[in-house]
Amino acid sequence: MKNLVISKTKRTPSINFNTSGELMIKGRSLPEDVINFYKPVLNWLEEFKLTAPKKITLTIDFSYLSTSTVRIALEALRIITSIENCKTTIIWMYEEDDIDMKEQGEILQSSIKTPFEFLEKQLTLVK
Repeated sequence: MKNLVISKTKRTPSINFNTSGELMIKGRSLPEDVINFYKPVLNWLEEFKLTAPKKITLTIDFSYLSTSTVRIALEALRIITSIENCKTTIIWMYEEDDIDMKEQGEILQSSIKTPFEFLEKQLTLVK
């Protein structure tokens, strides 16, 4: 099994899933065809589940996510948290003052009944 690496675009996040158990999604997620974009991710996770390491860390750092992305994220989280005999850490990052993004993480957390670590990022000013 190979690592899954997808570069970000203006409408899609970067995805860096390593077979070592270090998983990262970062950026905006509003693909025109959410099913087609995330299908390789869900397929990779299903295969990964069969040979997963004893420890997984998933870092989610969305700056924006569409409603359809939320449904896919929930499906991906369910796959990850269904892996047996594995310590799973889910880190949900959000920018300071972005209450909506933090609340979205809290909703997903309660949906899968697995605790997240919430990390607030400092805003970076663009000059």
